Formats: sequence, C-alpha cells, structure tokens
Amino acid sequence: MAEERSDEIEGAMELGHDPVPPYKTAFFIAITTGCLYLGLILLKTL
Repeated sequence: MAEERSDEIEGAMELGHDPVPPYKTAFFIAITTGCLYLGLILLKTL
C-alpha cells in the first residue's frame, strides 16, 4: 500500500554559505567598546 513519491529528494540537502568576515569583526569591536565604556562608568562611580 505504500506508494513511492516521485517528488522526494534523496539525501539531506544542506544550504551552506560562507560567513561575511567584516560583520564578525564589527560585532566584536562593538561589544568590546561597550564593555570598556561600562567599565569606565563603573570606575567613575566608585
């Protein structure tokens, strides 16, 4: 009773892409700058 479907794709499909390097660098620069700024505020309030 099992019918074989002709629209099924054999094997797993994987959508791959290369990461965009500038965004990763910009993210880490923004996080580092934010942490340093918060640290500066903390030190000034002590």
